[in-house]
Amino acid sequence: MKTLPEAKMQYEYFINLDERGEFYADVRDPDGNTVFEIKGFEFFEDGFMDHKYDLANLEGYLRILEVMPKGATLVRGN
Repeated sequence: MKTLPEAKMQYEYFINLDERGEFYADVRDPDGNTVFEIKGFEFFEDGFMDHKYDLANLEGYLRILEVMPKGATLVRGN
């Protein structure tokens, strides 16, 4: 089985719950494993993301934490 080159690795961001003051999202690696979770709105209030779809800042943060390798991209999951 061939593995994808790092440049083709896609991590996916899923919003699982967003209603009535509750929020839960996660980031999954190319194998579908959850590698990062956001619970509640503190993550936004603390300035890590400007809004719930701010993938650029989330991707940068995940790189700092070394959750995402260099060359991988972050996209919205379906």
